[in-house]
Amino acid sequence: MEAPDGTRSGYGAVEADGSGIEVPTVPKHAHVWVNLTELRSKHAVLEYPGLILGWCRGVKGWEAHVVWTSPLTDGSGRVTAHLAWLGAHQLRPA
Repeated sequence: MEAPDGTRSGYGAVEADGSGIEVPTVPKHAHVWVNLTELRSKHAVLEYPGLILGWCRGVKGWEAHVVWTSPLTDGSGRVTAHLAWLGAHQLRPA
């Protein structure tokens, strides 16, 4: 995660800003497998290909803004796209 223009990790944009918060080292892995098993515990493990768009620190740990696809249930073979914030524990590197 890069600091905004005009800032450095731990320092404000101007001298008057004083000390800022330290920018953490953000987990990487842009391409992941999204595991939705906990959302549908009655089914077998559900993993879909996904792409991480960004990270944030949530109450329960790191969360990723992820887009992924899953097949439609109509048997057509088409897929649908999803976008959501998911916990890091729901992702594994692809």
